[in-house]
Amino acid sequence: MSIKMQGMWLVSVKSKSAAFPQQFKIEGADTGNGTYAGTPGSPEIFVNGSNWSVTVQNNPGTGFIPSGMQITFPVSSGGFYRFDIQSNDAGADEDFDDLILTCRTPVDANDYIIYGNVSYYEGFCLFNPCNRRYIVIDTLVALKDAMLNPALKKLIGSYYPSRVKALETVALNPQPLPPSPGDPFTPMVIPLTEAAAIPAKERFTVRSIPDTVPLAGDSRAKNEGGFVFNRLVSAQKSIGTAAGISSVNIADKLRSDAITIADRYRFYCESGSLPNAILNFQEYDRSMGELSGDPYTGNGERTDLGSSFADRNGNYIFRFKVNATDIIDEIETDTASGETTTEQSAPDVLVQLLCPGSAVPVFESAPNWNIGHLRRVNICVPKTKSCLIPLACNGQHILQGVGNIVLGPPTASGTRIGSNNFLNDLGIITAYGSGAPGVRCAAWNGTLQLRGCLSNNAVKYYRLWYRRNAPFTFFTAFTKPFSLPRFQGINVVDTPVFDLAKDAYLNVETDTTYSWLIAYRNIKARIATGDFTAGSYIFRIQGLDASLNPVAGTEETIPLYFETQEIAAQIDPEITMDGVGPLGECALFTLPVVNGTVVEGAGLTVKFKAVHKPASATGFMNSYGLSMAKGAGGFVFTPAGAPANFIAPGILDATINSGRNYVHGSDLNCITYFRGTINEAAADVEGYYTVSLLPATGHWLEPGQPFCAFGISLSGYLRLTNGESGYPYFSGGQVLIGIQRP
Repeated sequence: MSIKMQGMWLVSVKSKSAAFPQQFKIEGADTGNGTYAGTPGSPEIFVNGSNWSVTVQNNPGTGFIPSGMQITFPVSSGGFYRFDIQSNDAGADEDFDDLILTCRTPVDANDYIIYGNVSYYEGFCLFNPCNRRYIVIDTLVALKDAMLNPALKKLIGSYYPSRVKALETVALNPQPLPPSPGDPFTPMVIPLTEAAAIPAKERFTVRSIPDTVPLAGDSRAKNEGGFVFNRLVSAQKSIGTAAGISSVNIADKLRSDAITIADRYRFYCESGSLPNAILNFQEYDRSMGELSGDPYTGNGERTDLGSSFADRNGNYIFRFKVNATDIIDEIETDTASGETTTEQSAPDVLVQLLCPGSAVPVFESAPNWNIGHLRRVNICVPKTKSCLIPLACNGQHILQGVGNIVLGPPTASGTRIGSNNFLNDLGIITAYGSGAPGVRCAAWNGTLQLRGCLSNNAVKYYRLWYRRNAPFTFFTAFTKPFSLPRFQGINVVDTPVFDLAKDAYLNVETDTTYSWLIAYRNIKARIATGDFTAGSYIFRIQGLDASLNPVAGTEETIPLYFETQEIAAQIDPEITMDGVGPLGECALFTLPVVNGTVVEGAGLTVKFKAVHKPASATGFMNSYGLSMAKGAGGFVFTPAGAPANFIAPGILDATINSGRNYVHGSDLNCITYFRGTINEAAADVEGYYTVSLLPATGHWLEPGQPFCAFGISLSGYLRLTNGESGYPYFSGGQVLIGIQRP
């Protein structure tokens, strides 16, 4: 998506770090429209207009296409506001340094710039987390929940007695809610740190001087000599008297309790960015009631300031102009020659969120009081009113699970946390959630059912791609066909989902041609991990309309770490008994006699290996160990198995053992080097580990027992899952021996 801009800016190429050709395009401006090469050192582009956009493009060999774009936040330096536009082209890396533009504009006394992040919030949080000085209640549901707390109920009722009374009246009435305080819900704003419902109005004594930005060096600026502006020299804040609320007397303890409760709720608040959010900005003039001491009502006059978009991270920049009222003009004693002194009223700004295709705001923020010339304003939207997470699935993320493992929404780092399941940035999964196989730091293996949601009616098809999760790798189309069940009359039949003619998968969620079984409509792919070499991959899905054009907001990626079941597990058939020596398979050992006494517990030396992926440095061993059967039953020996404690990556501690068990630590920072016996410091190059087994009872044979047969076995489990089951079993076979008395 393009970056939307307002007013006059100078745009230049800061740097280029890409193999693909780069360019950027200016559209919608009064001055400066055109396409410009992405060449560092080229002249700045003078752009001016009330509402224009800049788009970075790259050419991967098939023509110029839009790059991914994101912004940095503006700073004030040397009389200019500056920020960067970073871009990522179609190459494999995602470092957003392929082409970086710098935008700068002079600090104008009549200009205001607000910036920040747009995010959604949900979970166990009643109040808008973007506000710290105020309790801001955005929804009727949140108000009802807040009223359950006596301290909050009293505080809210002190400022909004009529709304609380209306809510209590409705609660006793079985009839539907009246229009107010139902939707559309006007935010309720309750101060936490002061008595006044609305803060004092701030004014700025502003000193400015005429100035010019030279433009002569840029022939593309239509040979203009320069851009004249009203340069801000200083802005001194003065605060008036706050509108008092004489009818309300809040005890300090009640306000202190409310602060504690508000902080507790914020601690449990979950949030995420709203990429490409559509924002509308309004200046708010306080109503007569608010000026006389009422809390915020939303009934004041409004002036539209314009609109903008957030970038892929939910970050935005918006610029607007407020006309100054001349109070003093060059008559103050401290006003320098050529300066102008004016008084400006700090504007109060509302921010509205619009859903694509609709001009009616779905959410409106509480006022941001007393905006300065450069001000950060973060916007938090209840998830139920966000409409953009993403557009594809009615407020939910797209790729939602693998098999029975639920996956949380995507994050900038690649990790996904949700339903008590944890997918790290490599695609390794730890699952505790209900219905999921309980695996810890497991790789994916087998056939994976990738589940997702593309319930938007605009999405008729979708495509999938994959690439290695590593720099300088490229996406490859994933076109593995699969079938889903549908009704054919009274019968259920399997029908292919991949459409060869369209080179895309049919979105069965919105397809009305067939009656697809509802329970299977969210399966978006069946991925056979055996078709891939082991390692971490990024999978990408994108929704398409009926003409196979991408649908905005329907693209998402997920990391998945694939692993094989390649296992080398074996017991060396040559067993050695202390005092007797080595014998092969089916050996018959005679207990040794020392000084006329039979050694009942002579040690058995066993050499074995259990190695996941012998030719690799990574592995996902969960557990392995020797076991022994005597006759038809089990037999206990020492040493027992031991925890797989690592003293260094790939090196286990020196505990003598007959097996190891994976020790789980972090749910996200996973061990990928537990391969088995080859991690033992005493193992040979093939991974064979030697241990001496002793009977736990002190004797192999019972008194009076002349002989018995024994079986020594090796088995274990791997940390692998297909999302429906986990920890596949492996066996290293069995060695049979006999032990007899002399």
